[in-house]
Amino acid sequence: MPANPTIDRRHVGTFSSTQLHALRKQIEGRALVPGDDGYDVGRRTWNVTTFEQQPAIVVLPSTATDVMRAVAFAREHDLGIGVLGGGHGHPLAVDGALLVNFADMAAVKVTPAAERSGGTARVEAGAIWREVVAAASEHGLAALNGFSATVGVTGYTLGGGVGWMVRQYGAAAGSVRLAEVVTSDGRLLQANERGHADLFWGLRGGDGNFGIVTALELELYSVKDLFGGFVAYPLAQGREVLTAYAEWTRSVPDTLTSAMRVVHFPPAPLIPAPLRGASAVVIMACDNGSTSEGETLLKPMRSIGTPLLDALKRMPYAEIATIASDPPEAPPLFTGGDGCGLRDLSSDAIDSILRIAGDRAAGIFVVEARHMGGALSRQPEGSLAFSFRSPWFISALGAGPTPGALVAARRSIGTLMGALKPALTGERLINTLDAGNTGPDLVRAAYSPEAYQKLVALKDKYDPGNVFRFNHNIAPSTR
Repeated sequence: MPANPTIDRRHVGTFSSTQLHALRKQIEGRALVPGDDGYDVGRRTWNVTTFEQQPAIVVLPSTATDVMRAVAFAREHDLGIGVLGGGHGHPLAVDGALLVNFADMAAVKVTPAAERSGGTARVEAGAIWREVVAAASEHGLAALNGFSATVGVTGYTLGGGVGWMVRQYGAAAGSVRLAEVVTSDGRLLQANERGHADLFWGLRGGDGNFGIVTALELELYSVKDLFGGFVAYPLAQGREVLTAYAEWTRSVPDTLTSAMRVVHFPPAPLIPAPLRGASAVVIMACDNGSTSEGETLLKPMRSIGTPLLDALKRMPYAEIATIASDPPEAPPLFTGGDGCGLRDLSSDAIDSILRIAGDRAAGIFVVEARHMGGALSRQPEGSLAFSFRSPWFISALGAGPTPGALVAARRSIGTLMGALKPALTGERLINTLDAGNTGPDLVRAAYSPEAYQKLVALKDKYDPGNVFRFNHNIAPSTR
C-alpha cells in the first residue's frame, strides 16, 4: 500500500486510557484504538488499496447520541474528524484523528405515501444503495440511486448524486427531505426547508463539510420496473456506434438516461463470455416508460451493427444495478482517474476517445460519458448547493495491481483530457474526485461561484475550525 503523507502534528490530539474508558462507558457502540480487536477493520477504506490510514481512535456508533459524544470527545482532545459510511469513503487519510465509521448504523425504513404515489425512506449513514433499492422495490418505489449497488447512500447523496433517473428527476441531493446532522459543536440538528434551511441547502451537494449526517430522509418515486440494460459492440465499430449514439441523445425524452463506455474487459470469469477479454463500446440506458416505448427508443442503439452482447430488457427496479454491471465488491486494485463536464460528444471528442483510450496499451481501463441535461439542467439556480449543469460528464479510469502499473494510465488519461480540453466545461463532480485527485481548485470547480461563496459562509458558521477536513474540503474563510 502507498505510504501516508506526513501527519500534520499540529492537528493531532492526545488522550489517556482513563479518558478513553470514559468515552466507552458513554456510548452504546465501540471505540477502538491501535491494538484493539476490530481496529484494523474499522479503519479500512472502501478499497483497501486506496491508502493506509492510522486514526488515533475509531468510533463505530450505534446511535446519533454516540456520534454527539464522539464529536465532544474529539473537540475536548483537539482531534480532527473523518467519516466513513457505506461504499466509497473519504479522499484523505484520517491519520492521528478520530474516524467515525458507520458500519453499525445501516438501517433503512421505507414509508409509502398514504394518499399519493411515492413515499420516503429513512436511511442511516452506513447504508449502501443495494439495501435501499431492495427495501423500496418491495413497495413499487424507487430512489435516485447511483450506478453501483455498493456505493454508500449518504456520501453519494451529499456529493450530489447523478444516477439512472437523473434526467427525469434530477440529482439525488434534490430528493433529500430531511437530514439529521451532528455539527462540530456537538449539536444534533434536523435540517430541512423549515428548520436550519441554510444548512439543509448546503448539505444537498456540499459533501460532508458542515457536520456528520447520521440519517437522511429521501423522497421515493413510483417506479415498479424499467426498460434498460446495455448493448456492447466490438471496438472496431466504435466510430459508427458513438456517432450514432451522440446523434440519438439529441432527441431522447427525459425519461431516458444513458451513458457510453469504451472499455477493455479483463479475461475474468465474472465477465460474460462474449465480452471476456474483449475491447468494446458499450451503450447503457434506463427508460422509465412503458415496455413498448423503451423498445422503440432503444431500437436505434440495438441495430447499428453486430453486437457482442445485447442485454436490454424489461426489468424490475430491484435489478437496476445490472445496467452498469459494476462488480458487486471492489477488487483489490489501485485506481486513478479524472473527469470533467463536456459540452458535446462531438466528432472530434469521439476521435480523441477512440485514438487514445481505444489503444489497450495506453492503460486506460474505461472511458465513460454520461448524458446529463433534462431535469438537471432545469434545476433552479441556487435551489441547492449541487450546481452541475454541463450536458455531459466524461471520465477516464485506470486500474492495476500496483501503483507502478498506473503510471502509463495516468499519463494517457492526462493526454486524453488535454485532447478533449476545447470541449470541456471545467465543471467537476465531487463524487468522481478520487483519493489521488483532490484539492481546492477541483472543489471550487464543482460549484458555481455563487454557490461556492455560500458554502464558505456555511463553513464559517457551522465548522469554523475545519474539524471536518478529510473530505473534498471547503475551507472556512479564516483558514
